[in-house]
Amino acid sequence: MNVCIFGGTTEGRLLAEFLSELNAETDLYIATEYGEQFVKGLKNVNVHQSRLDKKSMIELFKNSSVDYVVDATHPFAKIVSQNVREAAEYCNLKYYRIIREADKDEYPIYFDHVENIVRYLNDNEGNILLTTGSKDLDKFTGINNYKERIFVRILPMESSLKRALELAYSNKNIICMQGPFSEELNIAMINSIGSNGTKFLVTKESAASGGFEEKISACIKTNTKCLVLKMAEEEGITLKNFKEIIRGNI
Repeated sequence: MNVCIFGGTTEGRLLAEFLSELNAETDLYIATEYGEQFVKGLKNVNVHQSRLDKKSMIELFKNSSVDYVVDATHPFAKIVSQNVREAAEYCNLKYYRIIREADKDEYPIYFDHVENIVRYLNDNEGNILLTTGSKDLDKFTGINNYKERIFVRILPMESSLKRALELAYSNKNIICMQGPFSEELNIAMINSIGSNGTKFLVTKESAASGGFEEKISACIKTNTKCLVLKMAEEEGITLKNFKEIIRGNI
C-alpha cells in the first residue's frame, strides 16, 4: 500500500505515524523545513519539503505507485487543497480530504472575514493577542495603533519573524513559539499583554488538535474576549474514519 499525504498539520503527522505502524509506504509532502522535524525517523515514511503546484502533483502521481492521496493541509489552505483534489481526480486516484471536527461554542464571537475582525477591534479599545499565524499579518495592520496594541504569536521560523518585522510589528510584542499551547500557557500570555482594560484573543476556528479549546478556556478564565475567524464549510472525512478505511484494506 502506498499513501501520499499533503500537509504538515497535526492530522498529517498523526496519519504518518499511524501508517508507519502499519508498515505502509508513505510519502509526506510539507511546505516548511520546520514541520519536518516532527516526523523524522518514522519507518517507511519519506518526508519531502516541497511546495508543489497542480502540474507538479500530476507528474508526481503519474510517476509513482500511489493507492491513496490524502489532503491533510490546513483548513485555510484552499488553493493547495484544490490543487491536490484536481490532480488526484485527473489521475483517477482515490482522494480523501481530512477535516477537523470543529467544536462549536456559544462563547466566542465568530467572524466570516479578517476585515470584519479589524473593524470590530477598531471600534473597541484594548490589547490583542493575535494567534492566526503570519499569513494575514498585513491585514491586521489596519487596526488602529496596531504596533502597540497587537501581540503577535507566530511559529519560530525565520520567514514568519521577517514578515512581522517588515510589517513594523513591535519587536517586544512578537512571540515566536510552537503550539498547541496549554490553557495555563495561554493564560500566562494573555496576562502578559496588559493588566488593565479589555483584552482580546484572535484565533482561527480549529479543533482539539489545534489547541482551540485551550484558547477558549483561557479567555474565559481571564475575562478576555475571544474573536474567531470561521472555517469555511468543506466536505471530507475525519482522521479517525480514514484510519478505518486503511485498516479495512490491509
